Amino acid sequence: MQVKKQIKNLTEPEQAQFEEYLDKKLIAISPVVESHYPDSDTAKATAKIQKFDKHSAFEFSYIFELPKKRFVSREVKHTITEAMDSATEKMEQQIVKHFKRLVKD
Repeated sequence: MQVKKQIKNLTEPEQAQFEEYLDKKLIAISPVVESHYPDSDTAKATAKIQKFDKHSAFEFSYIFELPKKRFVSREVKHTITEAMDSATEKMEQQIVKHFKRLVKD
């Protein structure tokens, strides 16, 4: 699975926290995706994070592109980890539901 990162308005410590935590979060999703699409070029993920200074909040989103299917999950929370946790949980649910349908058919 290819992963692209887009980072906007984060300080260096926040960026380091984001990248470290993203690796941990992708460990949860990667096995599910790679079990159906083992070729690393088939599944593509984009992880975007943006800090809003005005509201002291972080917007985090995933975009997963699989053959013939695209999944998007987005969250805005006051900490990086909260936003990533919530968005990752939503993304996992979408992907698992999709793969259950594929196996069923």
